[in-house]
Amino acid sequence: MKVGDLVKCLFQPRSSKVQHGICLPMVYEIKGELGIIVRSRNNGCQRVLFPQFGYEHDLSNSALENIND
Repeated sequence: MKVGDLVKCLFQPRSSKVQHGICLPMVYEIKGELGIIVRSRNNGCQRVLFPQFGYEHDLSNSALENIND
């Protein structure tokens, strides 16, 4: 997967981020939603923008389905 790819999220995270050692709850339901990869890392982790929410989340390749293919 690469920057600009359209992806479908296959996983629903329980937390949005860790702040001061505390997991903050996830506000959005992103499982099943479409997003755009905005940053790709070599470790198999992608930064995905969900424009319908104005929200970005880091997800592993296994949690994403590439819609471009």
